[in-house]
Amino acid sequence: MKAKICGSLCLLSAAVLLSNAHAETPSDVLQAIPHTEELLNVVVVSRHGVRSPTQSAEKLHGWSDKKWSAWPVAPGLLTSRGFYLVKATWKLNRSRAPFTYGVCPKPEDVQIIADVDERTRKTAEALNEGLYPTCGYKVKVTSSEHSAIFSPLKAKVCRIDYPKELEEKLTQKVVGINEKFAAQMAEISKLTGHEFTGPMRAKVSKYKVGFKGAPYDCSSITEIFALEWGQNPEKKVAWDQLDWNGILHLMPIRVAVFSALNRDMEVARYKGSALANKIIESLDHGPKYTYLIGHDTNLANLGEIFDLNWKLPGRDQNENTPGGYLTFEKWSVNGQPEIRVFYSALSPEQIHAERVTQPTDDFEILPRGTKFDEWKTTYGRRLQSNCIADDKYENRK
Repeated sequence: MKAKICGSLCLLSAAVLLSNAHAETPSDVLQAIPHTEELLNVVVVSRHGVRSPTQSAEKLHGWSDKKWSAWPVAPGLLTSRGFYLVKATWKLNRSRAPFTYGVCPKPEDVQIIADVDERTRKTAEALNEGLYPTCGYKVKVTSSEHSAIFSPLKAKVCRIDYPKELEEKLTQKVVGINEKFAAQMAEISKLTGHEFTGPMRAKVSKYKVGFKGAPYDCSSITEIFALEWGQNPEKKVAWDQLDWNGILHLMPIRVAVFSALNRDMEVARYKGSALANKIIESLDHGPKYTYLIGHDTNLANLGEIFDLNWKLPGRDQNENTPGGYLTFEKWSVNGQPEIRVFYSALSPEQIHAERVTQPTDDFEILPRGTKFDEWKTTYGRRLQSNCIADDKYENRK
């Protein structure tokens, strides 16, 4: 069942709505009012599955003289283990709302769109094989070098107007981060045998924004440990030194650094407006099911634009798990359109198990009763119109 976990805002809002309804409406009238619900549209935005580190061998050697774990694929590619985890997740979803479909939906009722990277394309294929194994749907991928939907800056749909000012603002945001996460940085220095010191600062150009410095390096190393956890079932990671509790102790520096960049509203509007617009359009008049396969940056950008926050058991606040996904559901409730949003991901135990036997943990972000039209109007105002464009696609199996 969906919505095992509900945020405090969700619970509070629902309680207020229910108490007000019962205060104003006699119980006999309530019982006489028919309640109807119909699922209209679903949009899933998923991060790709477990991949190999994107860093070069030289970069990894600069972080530690120890021999890093061997990966079966080139840097940044989806592993066969990553493919399996995604496929198994979506195979289990066949019997879970809102994805239950009985027979295959009509081809015009399903679109699966992936970013151009191999790891996103392969993840889309794994989702398709898991959820729709006999339906014959194809994954759409832009024929351009970069996707206008997933990466409008790389695709040069728009550009950062004042790079120097944004660079200074982002650098100021992370002043004191070394002190705040001194324990995590000391632990990573101990694990790697390399001392990480020095400040972090932003680096921004017209089409690119990022961080550099010791906290950023520690953030990236923590992400590698989390990827190793998914890649190597039932084994410790970080040179056989960490279990999940050890990774979870380090995760706050990863989330903090990642969020300081990708959950900055100015950055999110540049990088996320096109994808946010695609979600709104798909919910408004798209096919019944839309699947958009991108990156953790995409989910973080959407989190900032749409005010979405999540917390799953055994994971850090707003942690982006390989294969984790946001689900936007549009329902007709008593004839009125409503929006429901969830974040879902495999538990730390399931992503590390030899075989996936349990479905994702699910966090219900928005309270029931959120009006779709009001939601669309509120957040549509945040989008940066000059960064919104669509892609041309070629079909892939």
